[in-house]
Amino acid sequence: MDPLHVTGADVTLKRLKADITNWRLGLVRLVVAGLAVVITFLLVPGLTFTSWRWGEFWVVAVVFGLLNALVKPLLQFFALRYLVATFGLVVIVINAILLWLLTIALGSRVEYRNVFALLLGGAVIGLVTMVLETMLGTTRPLVDDHAHGFSDAEARPGEAA
Repeated sequence: MDPLHVTGADVTLKRLKADITNWRLGLVRLVVAGLAVVITFLLVPGLTFTSWRWGEFWVVAVVFGLLNALVKPLLQFFALRYLVATFGLVVIVINAILLWLLTIALGSRVEYRNVFALLLGGAVIGLVTMVLETMLGTTRPLVDDHAHGFSDAEARPGEAA
């Protein structure tokens, strides 16, 4: 295949295959999800752990990680029109829905006081997740030079050799 004629579908499939087979990336994302929930519950008034032991960190991390992996993409797909129209502010509502689902899944371990606590938690968890994923390097660059056939040794078009 000619590296200059790589389609977007080829790049997407290559990235998806790399993400699925990279267990370290999955583990880091799981830890980020758990830390983001714990930090959010500590910062936002109205979101509380009723009975907290550090051994439950993994339960919270796995449940929220599964919600992020399975439910969030579906919610984003169905809200795509509103994501574009609100310049992404609907993501706060989606994160609030995920927090609400977390409170349902974990039962009496966590509770929320009102909808405003969930919305504030949705904003905080989005910011905390973004910061943690950026610091730990789990987000991909916007432009992937290797996907378009450029290596670090070669000059890019328009650059001097």
